[in-house]
Amino acid sequence: MMKQRYKLTESELHNLIAESVKEVLAESAEMDEGWLGDKWNQAKSAARTAFNAEGGVGNRLSQAKKNWNTQGDLNNLTSLRTQLEQLLDARQISPDTTVGQLVGGKYNNNRFGTMSGMVANRRGQIQRRGGVAY
Repeated sequence: MMKQRYKLTESELHNLIAESVKEVLAESAEMDEGWLGDKWNQAKSAARTAFNAEGGVGNRLSQAKKNWNTQGDLNNLTSLRTQLEQLLDARQISPDTTVGQLVGGKYNNNRFGTMSGMVANRRGQIQRRGGVAY
């Protein structure tokens, strides 16, 4: 596969990034604040990288893409940690629970785990109210 090269001026790069950020924000208007905050963090990380990374435009865009993805991973891990801390603080799970016991299924001898039980409970609540759980 051949690489394609594009020549951009600094102002064209700024415009490209500004348009990309506008697109992300426009798409996220329909999403909840958590999603918007995560995408905003990703956009900020990518934009700062594109403007501050060393090298030519191609390298800067490549580094910006990598930081977009890495920031997404960071957001997911941070969210998971926060949710687990909330469950621990509410005493819904024990600090001694193994990951297998928490997740359940194939990690817990094909039995419900704490989280899979909570998921099944919430799905049941939604269905009993006449809704469909996704």
